Amino acid sequence: MRAIHAFLDRLAGLQYRRAGTFVALALLLAAAAIPLVRQLGLNSAWDALLPRDKPSVQDIERIQDRVAGLNTLTLAIESDDTDAMKRFARELVPRLEQLPPEQVRSVDWNVGAYERFVEANKHLFASVDDLREIRTALEERVLFEQNRRNPFYVCLEDDCDTPPPGPEEVMERMQARANEGRARLNRFPDGFYIHPDGNMLVIFLRSDLRGGNARGIRALREAVEAIVADVDPSRFAPDLRLTFAGDLVVAREEHDAIKDELVLATSLTIILVLSSIFIFFRKARSIPLLGGALMVPVIITFGFAELAVDYLNTSTAFLGSIVIGNGINPNIMWLARYFEERRAGRDVQDAIAHTHRGVWLATAAASLAAAVAYGSLMITDFRGFRDFGIIGFAGMVLCWFGAILVLPAMTALSERVRPLKLAEEGVQSSIFGRVFAGIVEKAPRATIALSALLGIGASVVMYQYLTGDPLEYDFRNLKSLREGSTTAQRINVRIGEFLSSSDKGQGIVLVVDDIADALPLRDELVRRREEDHAPWSRVRVIHDLLPADQEAKLPLLEEIRELLTEMRPFASDEQRAQLDEHTPPEDLRALTLADLPEDVARPFTERDGTRGRLIVVEKARGESVWDGRYLMEWAAALREVRLADGTRPPLAGRAPVFADMIQVISDDGPRTILVSFFATLMLVIFTFRTLRERVLTMLTLLLGIVWMAASMALAGMRLNFLNFVAFPITFGNGVDYGVNVMRRYTLECEANAPNPVRAAIEETGGAVVLCSLTTIVGYSTLYTSANQALNSFGAAMAISEVTCLVSAVLTMPALLVMLRRRDAARASR
Repeated sequence: MRAIHAFLDRLAGLQYRRAGTFVALALLLAAAAIPLVRQLGLNSAWDALLPRDKPSVQDIERIQDRVAGLNTLTLAIESDDTDAMKRFARELVPRLEQLPPEQVRSVDWNVGAYERFVEANKHLFASVDDLREIRTALEERVLFEQNRRNPFYVCLEDDCDTPPPGPEEVMERMQARANEGRARLNRFPDGFYIHPDGNMLVIFLRSDLRGGNARGIRALREAVEAIVADVDPSRFAPDLRLTFAGDLVVAREEHDAIKDELVLATSLTIILVLSSIFIFFRKARSIPLLGGALMVPVIITFGFAELAVDYLNTSTAFLGSIVIGNGINPNIMWLARYFEERRAGRDVQDAIAHTHRGVWLATAAASLAAAVAYGSLMITDFRGFRDFGIIGFAGMVLCWFGAILVLPAMTALSERVRPLKLAEEGVQSSIFGRVFAGIVEKAPRATIALSALLGIGASVVMYQYLTGDPLEYDFRNLKSLREGSTTAQRINVRIGEFLSSSDKGQGIVLVVDDIADALPLRDELVRRREEDHAPWSRVRVIHDLLPADQEAKLPLLEEIRELLTEMRPFASDEQRAQLDEHTPPEDLRALTLADLPEDVARPFTERDGTRGRLIVVEKARGESVWDGRYLMEWAAALREVRLADGTRPPLAGRAPVFADMIQVISDDGPRTILVSFFATLMLVIFTFRTLRERVLTMLTLLLGIVWMAASMALAGMRLNFLNFVAFPITFGNGVDYGVNVMRRYTLECEANAPNPVRAAIEETGGAVVLCSLTTIVGYSTLYTSANQALNSFGAAMAISEVTCLVSAVLTMPALLVMLRRRDAARASR
């Protein structure tokens, strides 16, 4: 310890004499990091939170080079004039199809091509049973006509005078059977995706753009807007308007909103933190000192983040506010102690040296505990946790170095510019410290009893909470609620009223390498749905677009053609025209996948033109794509499916991504909590020498965490991919206050202070309250975001700050008072 004190004394001397050099070097480092900070991007896509080894991410990487257009930009054309919408769409689509493939892979706007395909091959789309019925009817009619014209024929039946159906009736029956093949298309007038109300027409732009590619989405939208403006909707109908929707619009809105909210939250945090500092220290110089000393490590932290994690995601987007609110704590503790030393009459250099000696260990332990708590998240595979841990760890470490290296130099410079006038500006012990000290000294037993009672009750509530599956499975409670996205949400809801989940891009796509595996896989999926009640509904393959049972139909159609030819002599001229119209052609053959028009086959066509290796599985009827439990069940059931060679076909879709997020939280969450707890425990053991100090510090922390968990349970909060982080982080952040109070208490004891508990609370308690307040500010500004997951994380951390602070400044000092009284009583015996 003497060597460390000697080093700190030399450091203080250098900081006093070369203050300008220290500050200049710090500013140069910050300036060097600024270009990196400017390059730090934001990826708000859900899959940006997952690790590369998760099935959903691996599957996406496996098939993204094969499957095109997994994401959608929806164009909703609205007008009371249906014909005007159709004319507008016909003129708009050819221009949209000219957009480059990196923006738009295909334009899905009309099923007319399939209608024409069905019409051209109508005979093959009749069912086998219908064709057999028609053949039988024709045979009976032909036989009737032949017998009627045979003078030697004698009918011995009772119904000889009742003729079988005539040519007109048979033709009508054939037409009706053929039309059944197109019946499902009747809901799309002229092939357009038109809402049943007739006032909305939808066009889907299938794109390879990922949800996190905000720049690409913006460029696509601007390109479409330019085309729409050129076509001019007002030429078609005065009320005709176009609105954007689809998953790409929602992703872009989320990205822009998070970006704006991030700036607002960071700015608000800076303002509120600096205001709190001014109110606490009651001196103007504290603002530039703490603000400047904090600015340098924060900038360097996010410069490092660009190198370490490449971009921010939904979990890490608001870490700027958190690093500021949490990272300022060692700076506050250092400056508060410095003013205390100056108030004691020490000169600047001596005050810096004594401040280093007094706070370095406590602040180092607290900052390292916070850093390790963040760092515990790095052991997980979940990128939302891991990146959070990397940035948080770096931020806490760098902010501590800023407090020890930069702040003292800036303070020395400020003393040169304007020496501190203690009589006018001296900081007295905080009113918070005096209040807490008064409570603890007057009612230690009551404080301990109340803390114990609340602890026991909270433990029961926490046990019920954690054993009752506290995870959030309703993903609607994790998305953003903001006015700007209500238009897209409204459009998406209306589209869902008349299109299936796969039409909207919400199905799961399975990909096989061999087309021979497609139909057996489809049959197996259907079998599991029918026999095992597997959690999905329709299973679609490209073969569904072809007529079924063609090999069985071709002989029947040949017989029907021959029978219709035999009918000609018995038909009138008008009837012969009808017969010719419905007679199957002589060159009729089985249709193949290659016969499907390009527009029809496109949803099942890969980038290289291969058809037939994609299988689309739709969600079960009555289930929601926002239900996490269902998504896990759906994805898990599909991952159990195996091909003939025993391999698992990859899945593409958002449902597997969401399911993996929940699974990762369940698997990695408990591990991070254990690592954070044991790392914090080891730090406390190395920080304090006696068992009593270690036990009381950890007991204070655990009590605060139990209160926190119970408060979350009583508030109805459920754990999600963000607020789960609050538990491991709280071990590091929450121990901060107990460590600082306990460390000051031990120093007062070593100095033989008459009342070390009161001195520790009065001198440190106020600074600890300010540290907690600035941290709460950092977390509370997360409410500037409309994202409910971020809101819940901010609330969880704010709760933990309050509970750990109360435990540190009231419960632990009360225990110390009672233990000192007991020790004094024993010593007097």
